[in-house]
Amino acid sequence: MTSLNRRNLLRLGGVAALAGTAGPALVACGGGGSAGDVSNQGKDLAPFPTFVPFAGPEPDMPGDETGVQPLYLQYPQDVQSAGFDTPGDGSEVHISMVTYGTPPGNLDGNQLYQAFNEALGVTLKLTLIPAATFTEKMSTMMTGNDFPDIIMFGGSNVVPREQQFVQANCADLSDFISGENVKDYPALANIPPYSWEGLGRIGGRLYAIPTERPVFGGCLMVNRTALDDIGVPLDWTKEDYVSAMAELTKNKKYGVGMTGDFNPDYWAGSFGAPNLWKVDGNSFTPTYATDEYREAIQMLAKLFSDGHAYPDGANLPATDMKTQFYNGTINNYRDGWGAMGTYTFNMAKGFTADFGNPFAGGKPWGGQGRYGYVAFKKADDARIKMLLGICNYLASPFGTREFELFNYGVEDLHFTRGDDGAPEQTELWDTENKTNIPMTYVASAPLVLYYNGYPDEAERIYEWEKQVAPITQPDPTNGLRSQTWTEKGAELEQAIRDAYGDVIFRGADIAAFDEAVEGWMDRGGRQAAEEFQEEYEATKS
Repeated sequence: MTSLNRRNLLRLGGVAALAGTAGPALVACGGGGSAGDVSNQGKDLAPFPTFVPFAGPEPDMPGDETGVQPLYLQYPQDVQSAGFDTPGDGSEVHISMVTYGTPPGNLDGNQLYQAFNEALGVTLKLTLIPAATFTEKMSTMMTGNDFPDIIMFGGSNVVPREQQFVQANCADLSDFISGENVKDYPALANIPPYSWEGLGRIGGRLYAIPTERPVFGGCLMVNRTALDDIGVPLDWTKEDYVSAMAELTKNKKYGVGMTGDFNPDYWAGSFGAPNLWKVDGNSFTPTYATDEYREAIQMLAKLFSDGHAYPDGANLPATDMKTQFYNGTINNYRDGWGAMGTYTFNMAKGFTADFGNPFAGGKPWGGQGRYGYVAFKKADDARIKMLLGICNYLASPFGTREFELFNYGVEDLHFTRGDDGAPEQTELWDTENKTNIPMTYVASAPLVLYYNGYPDEAERIYEWEKQVAPITQPDPTNGLRSQTWTEKGAELEQAIRDAYGDVIFRGADIAAFDEAVEGWMDRGGRQAAEEFQEEYEATKS
């Protein structure tokens, strides 16, 4: 597989595919305070921030309230400043965050870092934590007493009891950003409601700022060229899918690729299974106990037993299954929404990649609407306002000069402009870049659909979004608190992965999966359902 070229990251215009793993439980909160009740039951709920769209460059096609993203077929021609004042007061600001690149050593000679300091009006002290050790390092930091000013959480890394830590040690931002108050920070007001709601409250209050991601959950990456060659329609049924997987399996090529740690959410949603939980009134039932979820697992098991799936998938990591897709060995596999940008800019164009529509009557699963979030160490009001100003500056929208700085670097140093006005990276970006100093994980603008040089691909994904976004079902527990889920969720989900893996790859009967679901309920799932139900009644009903 061709590796992801950092220069090509610029071309995605905000498109990103990120993953992480759950880690060990944190047994204690930090020494800065004691944890309270993080639930929202019986609390006065701070209003979520009012949504005020930022008037940036006009897109070629608009986004909408269902989650369809604004489409830009070319880079904005008249890039203007967002109009924000320098937010800093000249002090040092300590930030901790994840990095998927190589943390730079001495930053004194790093021109990108210097430009960030100048733009923000502070001296940044950065603690950059490699993704592979993020959970471990965060757990250690959270048991101490000396915390950064801005602390980034998330990126699919689960640190149990993090809400308790945030409540005990971080600033309550409600008076600054709830409701109309957020209008003091126009770029933060531009963050869509689904991101704030997916982040939720802690004890009825607002403690954090989300980093927006589109509403879509797991997607089916398909080789559209191969499907077109055998006459498979865009709007397909599960029967169309099963038939196509059989027809495409020949000459050491296979229909579908599934790894041992894959998520069957696309197929479950296509069968109409509820997104993780079924809400009946205010009663919560896990999706694993529904007929639709069981039918999806059984279909995948039959594809594997019939030889229409990659035979060694259970022993491969997800990155290797991508390789099998890129080289045409498999027709489709499950990935995140951002995988399309990676494919478009970095892989051989031997075929057209596309997202598969859900089966007829399906209800695709949505994601959390965010990548991660940041919280602030407790401080006086003036400093909290400054930190909010920094995040507001970082969240400057696509098509502004501020956005360019944190996504592309300094013009004529890290990038030049092509004939169409779009940034083109210089060699300096190979070492000084947003991967190694990822300020966009602290705060960033809502993502847009812009594939530099590939307008047809961007327009195709826009059409897919228009069809899928209105029927995408969110996880009803987004933004809700459950102590049981915080402590046991990672363990419970691994038990389910093992159980459906046994059915799909190892020939176990569906009855064995049903037994595993019963055990899941007994070991904490039932208690979590009751806690989510109580939270739902308090916040959403």
